Amino acid sequence: MNDLVQFLREQYDEEADAARQACWDDDASGRWTAHHREEYDGRWVIIDGMDEGVTEVRPQAADDGPVARHIARHDPARVLREVEAKRRILREHRQDSLPDGIDLEECYTCGGVNERWPCPTLRLLALPYADHPNYRQKWKP
Repeated sequence: MNDLVQFLREQYDEEADAARQACWDDDASGRWTAHHREEYDGRWVIIDGMDEGVTEVRPQAADDGPVARHIARHDPARVLREVEAKRRILREHRQDSLPDGIDLEECYTCGGVNERWPCPTLRLLALPYADHPNYRQKWKP
């Protein structure tokens, strides 16, 4: 298996695990909303759809609504959908060897000869993880 493919699979597994843990319980929707409540001293809180588990978010300023909205927008449900979409893209872009001993490899989906396997699509999928200690510079698009 290609090292970039393995790296991406590991990142997706970690993201999915973290998202599932952030749901607070198995029955939660995984959807968060941002609410400003006076009883929380002006802090923004992230509340799951069940109104049971409450996690306080301490933004840079007490009235900093964009931070809370950003966190709510990236709720566990969305993260799990995004991970599944990326896994499907990963499965579509698999490596094929060319016949007749040609020492080049091509992407099954892209169809063009790509001397720098993995294909540009997989390199772009890895780009958000460029600050990860296991990210390799050779994967840069």
